[in-house]
Amino acid sequence: MTRHRSRRRDERGFTLMLVLWLIVVLGTIGATIVLGAREATALSGNARARLVGRYAAESGVAATSSEIEAALSTRADTLDRQEYLNQLETTVGRRGDTDLGDAAFGVTIIDVSGRVDVGGANEESLTRIFSLFDASAARSTAVAIRRYIDRDAVTASLGSQSMSGGSALVAARQLRSLDELEQIPGVSLGLLRAAAPYLTVDGDGKINRRTASDTVMVAATGSLQDEPSRVLVISRGWLRGHSLTHEIQAVYAIAGNQLTLVRWRERDL
Repeated sequence: MTRHRSRRRDERGFTLMLVLWLIVVLGTIGATIVLGAREATALSGNARARLVGRYAAESGVAATSSEIEAALSTRADTLDRQEYLNQLETTVGRRGDTDLGDAAFGVTIIDVSGRVDVGGANEESLTRIFSLFDASAARSTAVAIRRYIDRDAVTASLGSQSMSGGSALVAARQLRSLDELEQIPGVSLGLLRAAAPYLTVDGDGKINRRTASDTVMVAATGSLQDEPSRVLVISRGWLRGHSLTHEIQAVYAIAGNQLTLVRWRERDL
């Protein structure tokens, strides 16, 4: 009888341990499932926010470019046209957010022609504008930038089959954004960041003297005109209630009443 009771106690103890282990295992599995579901929901939410943000940003670019073209088509008078284009940064580019259901976008416009084009400026021009912010680092930063841009501009032989003979100059490096300048060895980061509001990598060699600041005019090279030849449309779109923002930077050339896309950049913020 004593052995029988002892065996039953052992069996009950084993059963209890087994039940406890099952509870631990099932609890772990349940927690894993819940955690996985939360992660999947978060990933799905981020994917949706990224997609909605991108479409909202594209809507901002499309709406802005269409508005500018429509406005230009009604302005046959040169002075009226110039006044409109020279005020784009304030009249069109700073209106605040635009709602698109549960999404929104905000647009900023920059007159590219009112800035110094880093890719097209020579060493002396860059040194002049940089010296306004840090004279001690101006020359070395200008030299480093021009070396970086020109290092792929090499003279290549046209070969014996060429009818004209001689050689051709391979195009210099195309800068993708101002952020790229900070990765160049030998530049002063503080200087670049101070000068950034007066610089661009999207110019075409033309300067808008109506909107260019005195700082830009000190170093500007290229032909002068009275309206922008290029504008940069910066559109940021997002899903309301989500922190992710998608940014599109679209560079347009202005010719007559038409805008022609020159460059397109995207990134998540």
